[in-house]
Amino acid sequence: MILALLLAQSQLFADANTAYLSGDMPRAIASYEALVSEGIASAELETNLGAAYLRSGKRGLAALHFERALFLDPGDDDARADLIEVRRGNVDKLEGESEEGGTETLARVLAPLPGFTAALVLLALWCAGWVLLALRIVWSRPVGLWAGLSFALAGVAALVVFGAAEGRRMGLQRAVVVAQASPAREGPNEKSVSHFEVHEGTTVRVEDEDAGFRRVKLANGLTGWLPSSAVELVVPPGWAGRPVMAGAPRADQP
Repeated sequence: MILALLLAQSQLFADANTAYLSGDMPRAIASYEALVSEGIASAELETNLGAAYLRSGKRGLAALHFERALFLDPGDDDARADLIEVRRGNVDKLEGESEEGGTETLARVLAPLPGFTAALVLLALWCAGWVLLALRIVWSRPVGLWAGLSFALAGVAALVVFGAAEGRRMGLQRAVVVAQASPAREGPNEKSVSHFEVHEGTTVRVEDEDAGFRRVKLANGLTGWLPSSAVELVVPPGWAGRPVMAGAPRADQP
């Protein structure tokens, strides 16, 4: 049953790539989205879907899926190059925004850190350190150096845990404007005053949610409320535990 499902998904991905190469973007997008709806998390799938949206003129959705590809695989040079190309054509040119800004780079460096594993290592080393210290004090065993080493390594593990948690927090706040244009309002309702608008493809940070609106912060520090439908989170709810389609080829590769 599972094997049959995997084969069907692989065939659907191959069909989507064929449609992409033949220029049939609606069919390619429908097939890629079908795989996404089945819970497949794959950098290759997200990159191909982003490329199909870009060729269809939907820059916001293209940027969103390139961002997702980079979340899944920070080393995906194809997705990064495609995302930079999308940003160069964005309407919003924000002061403080760069093709690979410091905060963005930090988030992508921290996101892959093995936080759960580091937490287990931290617990083991911390306990080992205290046990070795007790042996040295109570039974005068010459294990002081090993105790110190255990505490030092525990400190390194603690830094990894913190980094992974911070990377996850930053990743969960990251979002992309997918509406062609949307007014940023002072409050979470349609009657609130708007002093500026944001356009598709702009990367923002979600700071709050209320009544169908999301309060976002732009790279230049401006904040405002956008309709939830106008901005999509890079890391959608429920991504944890999704199956990964490993080794899937790019649509533009044989």
